[in-house]
Amino acid sequence: MGAAPEHPLPLICIQSSFQPRLGETGSDRNKVYSSCVPAIRNKDVTFQLCKALKFCVSASGALRNLELNGLVLRERDLTMLTKGLNKSTTLVHLCLANCPIGDGGLEIICQGIKNSITLKTVNFTGCNLTWQGADHMAKILKYQTIRRHEETWAESLRYTRPDLDCMAGLRRITLNGHTLIGDLGASAFAESLSEDLWLRAVLA
Repeated sequence: MGAAPEHPLPLICIQSSFQPRLGETGSDRNKVYSSCVPAIRNKDVTFQLCKALKFCVSASGALRNLELNGLVLRERDLTMLTKGLNKSTTLVHLCLANCPIGDGGLEIICQGIKNSITLKTVNFTGCNLTWQGADHMAKILKYQTIRRHEETWAESLRYTRPDLDCMAGLRRITLNGHTLIGDLGASAFAESLSEDLWLRAVLA
C-alpha cells in the first residue's frame, strides 16, 4: 500500500474573540477574569506558537495566507515570527487584525516584510497604531519603490520591457480602525505614494 498523498497547507488562521468581562469588581472580577482567560493569552504559549509559525512559514512551499486575529503578541513573539517572514518564499497575505501590537510591534514586522518577494497584501486593522505606525509603513513603500525602479532600470539596460505586475512588493495595505493615524500619518502615506506605481489600495 503506497504512502498517502501529501496535502500542502495554503492557509493558517488562528483567531481569538476573547473580551474581558465588564461589571465585576474587586476579588470577584479578578477571579472571573483569571478563570476565563484562554491559554492563548499566556506569554509562554504565544511565544511557542510564534516559534512554531516561524518554522512553518520559513519551510513551507505552499503557505500563502497567514492570519492571526485578536492575539496578544509581544515583542519577542513578533521578533520570532519575523524570522520566518524573512525566509518565506510563498506567503502572499499577512493579517494581524485586532492584535494590539502598537507602533513598536509594527516596526518589527516591517523589518520582516520589506524584502519579501511574494507578499502582496497586509492587514493591520485594529492594531493600536498611531501616525508613527503609518510612517513605518510609508517607509516600507518608499524602500520597495526604490527597489522596483532599480529593477526597471536594470531591465531597460538589457533592452527588455519590465513586467510591472510581476515585480515584488505590496499591492494592498489595510489599516482600518486607527483614528490616531490622523493627518501626520496621512501625509506620510501621501508622500510615499507620490512615486509608487504599484500599490493598488490603502484602506484606513
